[in-house]
Parts: sequence; C-alpha cells; structure tokens
Amino acid sequence: MLRGLVLLLLAPLLVAAHFAPVRPGVALRFPADHGAHPDFRTEWWYVTGQLDTPDGPKGFQITFFRTKPDLGPDIATNNPSRFTPRQVIFAHAAIADPGHRRLRHAARIARQGFGLAEARVGDMDVTLDDWRLWRGADGRLHARVADKGFALDLAFTPTQGVILQGEGGYSRKGPHPQEASHYYSWPHLAVAGRLNGKPVKGTAWLDREWSSTLLNPGAVGWDWLGLNLDDGGALTLFRVRDGKGGALWAGGSHRDRDGRLTVFKPEDIRWLADGWWQSPRSKARWPVRPVVHYRLNGRWQRLPVTPIMPDQELDSRAGGGPLYWEGAVKVPGGRGYLELTGYGAPLRM
Repeated sequence: MLRGLVLLLLAPLLVAAHFAPVRPGVALRFPADHGAHPDFRTEWWYVTGQLDTPDGPKGFQITFFRTKPDLGPDIATNNPSRFTPRQVIFAHAAIADPGHRRLRHAARIARQGFGLAEARVGDMDVTLDDWRLWRGADGRLHARVADKGFALDLAFTPTQGVILQGEGGYSRKGPHPQEASHYYSWPHLAVAGRLNGKPVKGTAWLDREWSSTLLNPGAVGWDWLGLNLDDGGALTLFRVRDGKGGALWAGGSHRDRDGRLTVFKPEDIRWLADGWWQSPRSKARWPVRPVVHYRLNGRWQRLPVTPIMPDQELDSRAGGGPLYWEGAVKVPGGRGYLELTGYGAPLRM
C-alpha cells in the first residue's frame, strides 16, 4: 500500500502545479504502467515474500522508490547541469531469518543518471548501482540485490493477473479525493532463485503505486497487510490512523480464487492493535499481532495475524528516513507482509 516511507517525508501535502495529479477514471495500461511515471512526485516498486528453506521460512522485501524533487520551475527547466537531481532513486532490501533471530537490511540512494540509477519508462526496469528489478521478455520479474550478509537473485513467475486497487486503480487514502494514488498489486508470484548462493522457492507479492500527494494532515501513521491466501485468493487490508489511534481512512480488497473482486469501503474494516512487542533499541511499541475484522459478502471475518518473528523493526532515521516495522507474517489460511508506521512517534510529512 503506502510504500513511500522515505519519499513521503519529502512530499508536500498539496500537489504542486508541476507534478501530475492522481485522478479517478484513468485506465491503467500494461506493460507501460509497470514502468516509471516521472511526472508524478513519487512512486515505488515493492516486492515482499516468503522463501521456504530447510531451516524454516524466511521473509524478504525488495523496494525501489523514485521521487521527483521539488526544484521549482526555474531550476528544473533552465539548469542544464547533469548533476541537477531531477529524479532520485532509493532502494531498500531486507531478509527476516527467524531461525537465527536476525533481520538483515540495507539501503541505497542516488540521483538518476550517470549509469548509476535509472527507472525505465514503458516497462519495469529499475536499477541502482548493482541492484536491479526488471521484467523480462518472458513476462517474469527478476531481482538482484546484495549487501553485507545477504544476496538475493530471484525470478518471479506470475500465476494470476494484477489487482487494480480501489476504483480501477484509483486508490483513496483519505477523506479528500486528492489524497489518493494509482495502485495495483500482483499477488501469488511464484519465486525461484538463490539466497546467499543456495536455491530457494517461495511466493511473493508486488505492489505498485504512484502519486503526487497522499496523506491527510491529520494522519500519524498507517497499518497495511498484503496476503497470499492458500486457496488462491488475495487479501489487502489497510487503515490510515489519526492522532487518537482510530481510522482516518481504511480500505483494501479481496479477490477470490475464481477472480471475483470485492473492494472494501472504510466501514468494512475494523483494525484492532493487539499483541504488542517493544523494541529494545528504539523503545517503540509495535502491535505486531493485530486482529483485523473485515466485512466480505455481508459477513464479518476475523483475521488474527502472527509475525514469523517479533523483531522486524527497520530504523532509517540516521539517513533521514522513518522508524517503521515491516515484517513477514502468517494468518490462518495464508501468509504475507505487515507494515506499521507512526508508533514510535507520529510520522511527520
């Protein structure tokens, strides 16, 4: 859902005239919308999944961000320097290893150009140094990232079509129409490849969003959950929290194994923070075992969430980013990823 953790800290609450707006009724087109949208303020390619290994499941995330800095029209138009940061690329990667109670993660950033960082228009191909996420001619997605302590070389084979979140890909994140993104998900990606040189298999989920403005000024953080269900269905649930811990906005979707899509309204989601874990490092308390209720076909469903390990906290404050919890989880009849923000302190835009 709201993948622009670092980028949102840079984003204004109002759309500047030189950024493209998000509007309802805009049809998403593929493969073009797998690629970059450089006229929008920010976007992200976010892959999460779980790998089955001999010593148990391991979670992983690979995220590439593109942001267009607010340089002002004079600098953006009249400065010919190749060093002008017209586009900036960020990337995060992490491995959750409950067998060793260890979370390994790394991050990179560079301005676009100079052969160091690129986000292709027209199809998915994002690079940052030697990290890369791209769609091959065979339709499979590929990712290669490596840092101290881990190396991922994975291929993702689609087994289902994409889900257009919200109203045909126009996804509200608040009570005002401009608080929205273009958003689609690609669940049930079959994973094969190597982790630290050893063969692995698993399942993954891709989220794609782009926007120029996103959150309401009253928002202090969000909770998001994306799940590959064992029966072939896919479930997305999220809420944007206000200062009292309630839902400023909520939503998501359910697609069953036969392809029937249900889009949730804010009143269809009840998110209960439960099962808290306190970080020994940041001292933040995270509700890593929430219980989410959602109304599907007129009936309320209860969904308890359990992390594969409690400590999946990511602290990027030293580099100007946020403190957040991003982790692999399981539920009765499925598994996926949970993201929590704004619990150590309100997330300031």
